[in-house]
Amino acid sequence: MPEMKTFTREEVAQHNTAKDCWMIIDGDVYDVSTFAKFHPGGKQTLLELGGKDVTEDFWGLHRHEVLDKYQRLKKGRVTDAPPPRPSALEESKKLSKVPFAEPAVFQGLPLPYFNKSHFALRKAMREFMADPDIMDDALECEETMNGPSKEVRKKMAVAGLTAMGLGPGEHLKLVPGGLLGGVVKPEEFDHFHEMIVQEERVRHFCPGWEDGLEGGNAISIPVILKYGNEWMKKEVLPGLIMGDTVSCLSITEAYAGSDVAAIRTTAKKDASGENYVVAGTKKWITAGQYSDWFVTAVRTGGKNAAGVSMILVPKSDQVICSKIKTKYSSAAGTVFIAYEDAVVPTKCLFGKEGKGFQIIMSNFNHERWMICVVNLARARKCTEETFKWAMQRKIFGTKLVEQAVIREKLAQMFSALETVTALQYEVTYSMCQKGSQSPLLGGRIALLKYTTTRVCHLIADNAVQILGGRGVTRTGMGRIVEAFHRTYKIPAVYGGSEEILADLAVRMAIKAFPPEAKL
Repeated sequence: MPEMKTFTREEVAQHNTAKDCWMIIDGDVYDVSTFAKFHPGGKQTLLELGGKDVTEDFWGLHRHEVLDKYQRLKKGRVTDAPPPRPSALEESKKLSKVPFAEPAVFQGLPLPYFNKSHFALRKAMREFMADPDIMDDALECEETMNGPSKEVRKKMAVAGLTAMGLGPGEHLKLVPGGLLGGVVKPEEFDHFHEMIVQEERVRHFCPGWEDGLEGGNAISIPVILKYGNEWMKKEVLPGLIMGDTVSCLSITEAYAGSDVAAIRTTAKKDASGENYVVAGTKKWITAGQYSDWFVTAVRTGGKNAAGVSMILVPKSDQVICSKIKTKYSSAAGTVFIAYEDAVVPTKCLFGKEGKGFQIIMSNFNHERWMICVVNLARARKCTEETFKWAMQRKIFGTKLVEQAVIREKLAQMFSALETVTALQYEVTYSMCQKGSQSPLLGGRIALLKYTTTRVCHLIADNAVQILGGRGVTRTGMGRIVEAFHRTYKIPAVYGGSEEILADLAVRMAIKAFPPEAKL
């Protein structure tokens, strides 16, 4: 790039006509003469500001990445310019210095759960996810509602993101090049490392794209890891880990949501006894549109939980997926599935017939924990955006944050976020010590999910009130806040609704209540 020229403010002020229009932003001089007619806010808006320093106006209307997009318009810098501002791309690779924008431990507060490998992984993940190819794919897919590209899916899998998103285990050794090139070793990888991976992969705030990439894998592959037989682990698992194939968890039906034992999809053996014939429907199945394998709950026996089994169904012409349009982008690949007498070899059964309900229940703890991690990361990003806006937006001649009512709303957001994060760390540490399936954790994780989705409600509501009209606009300054407010309610339903999990936590407490305890 050629060396930038320098100009005095008086020189810039002379370029203030329709054919010769310059302006100053953060000390940089931009020539918008030709661009003015393409300006989304209208040509006249720019012409009225020709020759002036429009820094304050710009930051009241535009996100940082807009400057990256229009670097070609830069002519130079003014002689008294402040230090150059890093590009949005460069800033996206770094940890934020905005208070509460990062977990406290990554802003200097010591906590015993983290060591150098966790800090190294956070840094490597932040830089990896800032890859323009990944960022562009996320933003484009979220808007067009098309699925994540195969190239990006493969790139992320080769780097180890799919494997790391499944938690600790031998599967981490299936990544030939190491986890992000060896930043963390498989044998030292714990649930706090997994937590960091989950948090970092959602920073683009494209929830449909994010779920389309890993939402299905993250909740279905664990079933293969824990209950799959040897042929599944040899023939199916490597392709999933390396991004060549995709899987989804196919449990929910129009007839059975939280009441898993009520599923109606059946799997009956054919005359040869060597195959199951699967018939029935499933609904709201994340990433089903892209899946090659469907980890499916079926009924092989009588009514209720005892008749439920789990089976691995390969994609075929008899497995028909129809896209469902939900509140967030269809890039998630959420589908309605019709199993029209799909023939599945008996070797695809997980464990034994009638053991499916136990498999499903054992998978829930980790799934629910992951939902909490991802949505608290989104809530934290939404909080950062809101805080930034309150600090830069001016109203009635002062910054928005000077209003006491705004500071109270921010305090509510900060307090709720940090409180539930502490509970998340407590649960995560217990998972590291006792495993995610510990009987001691079921109630705690249920409470964590209930609390997380309630906190998300508060943060989404406060954020929109602070951003006003921008908080309900899909583009521009409020893009992230709008996306969070539009989608935060979805996790309050899937993985166990708020009401079901709150009740579960209390019922487990009642069950453990010592009979001798009295007032």
